[in-house]
Amino acid sequence: MAVTSYGSDDAWQRNAVIEISDGTTAVDIQALTETIDIDMGERDLDKIDLVNLGQIPKHGAVGITTITFEGYPQQAGTAAAGTGTGFFDMFASKPAVDSSGELDVDMSNTLTRYRVAVLWSDDGTVDEGADAVASGSKGMRFVMADCFCTSCKTSFTDGVLKQTLVFKGLAFDKSAAANIKMESCTGSEALTALGTYTASTGKWA
Repeated sequence: MAVTSYGSDDAWQRNAVIEISDGTTAVDIQALTETIDIDMGERDLDKIDLVNLGQIPKHGAVGITTITFEGYPQQAGTAAAGTGTGFFDMFASKPAVDSSGELDVDMSNTLTRYRVAVLWSDDGTVDEGADAVASGSKGMRFVMADCFCTSCKTSFTDGVLKQTLVFKGLAFDKSAAANIKMESCTGSEALTALGTYTASTGKWA
């Protein structure tokens, strides 16, 4: 279902769309998600003290970026592309097997690379994080490619089943090409849809 982020003239509010892709299956989890937190790795700075009491800045590499989603799973995972029904299969790195309505997700030692795309837009046709935003509409998108799902914590403390899903990734790959980008459009031009994700080689083009 398409959603609209209201109030973009002042601030993006209320709604967002989220797509998580492993290169084979793309899942939309906004219907399950309550909060989104993007903790961008810091471009750290240290110093070197000189004997004349001067100082030289010492620049560090960009740290690990963490994206956290809090949400309410309805099932153990998601058995097919499209609307998400659960989160655990992303952490287990094991596809959810649907057998007559029964999902079975076993933990595995597989390390799956994902692309996470979060899109805010006032374009009412947008329903996936990788979608284009039409000319005349506004949009803002954060993308992190080649990241890993590192945690899926489950709680029932307040009588509601809740899971916290965490993805972590690097700002650059080994060739120094960017794994992370943020893009936007202001209404005068369209925002291009993301291309098909292919782990390590096709991030968003």
